[in-house]
Amino acid sequence: MKAASLYKTNTVIKLKVKANEVPNLVYRPQGERYNPQYTCKCSGRVSFHCWGWISHEGAGVFHRIEGHQDGLHYQHILQNVTVLSVRILYPDGIIHLQQDHFSIHDSCVVQEWLLWQADVELLDWPLRAPDVNPIEKMWSEVKRTMQDTWPVLPPRNSDELWALVSDAWDEVAASTRYIRSMTP
Repeated sequence: MKAASLYKTNTVIKLKVKANEVPNLVYRPQGERYNPQYTCKCSGRVSFHCWGWISHEGAGVFHRIEGHQDGLHYQHILQNVTVLSVRILYPDGIIHLQQDHFSIHDSCVVQEWLLWQADVELLDWPLRAPDVNPIEKMWSEVKRTMQDTWPVLPPRNSDELWALVSDAWDEVAASTRYIRSMTP
């Protein structure tokens, strides 16, 4: 029986988009600065929240997180995304889960759920130690891949950015040799 050692991450992907075009100018009457009729809704930033995992056998699911994430939402991801996708690579055995000490990871609802999972064992992980987390190497490779395939025009919204990042994740994930070199 093989045990699964997972290294996972919750990440916010942010991109400051600088359009090469003329800036949007808004003309408004004096005293109407904050009137919604005269304001722009775009800040030039494009972002989304995401979650993914890797193991010695390869990269797992790369999941887009919609809305605000809290402990209950994270527990839902562990139960309905992580465990289900891990069991594809590791049908049997214990799942060794590594997570940093992000507040939602340490929330009561998540800790209680983990206590009831006989097949999920939480690895002890040092505080503030991103340099020893293998998933950070995965993110570096995803970023390199994105730089190599960056489009002429930057993404205009979170859906376009998601497409770029998920394509880069899939490309790196397809290189199992690279994934195996990153994990112990």
